[in-house]
Parts: sequence; C-alpha cells; structure tokens
Amino acid sequence: MKISKNFTSLASVALFTALVPLNANSATIFDFTTTNFGLSASGTVDSAAMTVDGITVDLTAFSITNDGAGEITGKTQLTGDTGIYISASSNNIGVRSHPTADGTNMDGGDSSSDLDEGILFTFDQMVTLDFINFDSFSNSGGDDFNLTVDGVLKLFDHNQDDGTVAGIVANGSSSDYFNFSVTGKEFLVWADGDSDSFRIDEINVSAVPEPTSLALVGLGLAGLGFSRKKKA
Repeated sequence: MKISKNFTSLASVALFTALVPLNANSATIFDFTTTNFGLSASGTVDSAAMTVDGITVDLTAFSITNDGAGEITGKTQLTGDTGIYISASSNNIGVRSHPTADGTNMDGGDSSSDLDEGILFTFDQMVTLDFINFDSFSNSGGDDFNLTVDGVLKLFDHNQDDGTVAGIVANGSSSDYFNFSVTGKEFLVWADGDSDSFRIDEINVSAVPEPTSLALVGLGLAGLGFSRKKKA
C-alpha cells in the first residue's frame, strides 16, 4: 500500500499538534480570590481547588513541626475551624491554625496555640514554578519563607536579600514577587519563625510536557522531515 507524501506530512503535523499541550511553556496564573474559588465571602476551608488552562491545583493547610534547620519532622492537616483562610476583602489566602488565638496570615508559631503554618499546592501534572506573589510580606528582611518541593527542602528562611539560593532564582521585588525556576508537583510554602507573617495573592506556573509526549512529538517531526526530504 502506497502512502502519499502529502498524507505523511499532514499526519506528522497532526501528531505534533495533538501531542503538544496548548499551555506548554506558557504562563498559567492562579489568582486566589474568593470569586475564583467560587465563594462569595471570607472563610476558612479544609481544602480548596482551582483549574486554570487545564492545570488543576489542590490546596491544603498544615501545622508543621521541624528541626529548626528546615527539615520537616511532622505536619498535620488543619480542618474544621482551622485551615486555609480565603479573604474576600484582600483577595488572597492565609492559614488559621487555631480558631480564636491565631490570625489569618500564614505565620510561624511560638506556642501550642500559635503553630508553624504552611500551604501545600498539589498539581495534577508536572509544572515549573515561575513566581509567587506574596502579600503582607516585609521585604526588609522581617519576613521570610521556606519552600519544600516534592518533599525536598529548596529554600530555607528566604527573603529578598538572599537572592539566588541552591540554583533557584528567588529574588524579591517591591511588589512582593519572588521569581523561581523549580519543577515538581507538590510545593509546600511554610513559615517557621514567630516574626514571619504573610499571605499569598497568586502563583504562576508553566506546564511541563510529559517525556512520552516529547518522544512522540520527536517522531512526528522526524516523519515530517523525512517526507520533506523525499519530496525534495
């Protein structure tokens, strides 16, 4: 059976188009407002989820214990009257680890009623974290944060003055943006100091194509090149 050159070219192009995600290597912004969460008023929730550009992220809040050097020794999901606090007035998210004794910012603790807190962002696919837009964050060094990716500590007590750490560009700016370039599925942002207190407005990620898709795309491009070569 003879297959026409035009058919081979069209098949290769179709394969390439079908396998490359439309949002691959493009920015996807998760803007944490009550409206985007489908809420109309402020409140504390056990968990939350959001889907943008075909990427889904699940959010859960935890109280955290650690060894003082960034290694997490235990974490407990916050539920009931505690958990992720979604603010309708400031359109961002924080953590409440105690129903009355703790505020709504994500902060470090100094007592049994004021615990170290964090939010785990779990994506349904591999992504590259591009930036986090913090709120109520002091760039003067008064606040800092920790970042654990897929269970591995990437940044510890980090603020704007620390610059690039461990190969990750995490420089701050006057608008409380921190720029990253780290890939994973689970990103835990947490605080461990009593003076640390902040909220998160939005995060920006880029989809990472699956290795299998990349291999198939390569085959499609190879087929396209082969058909063009034969035509020439």
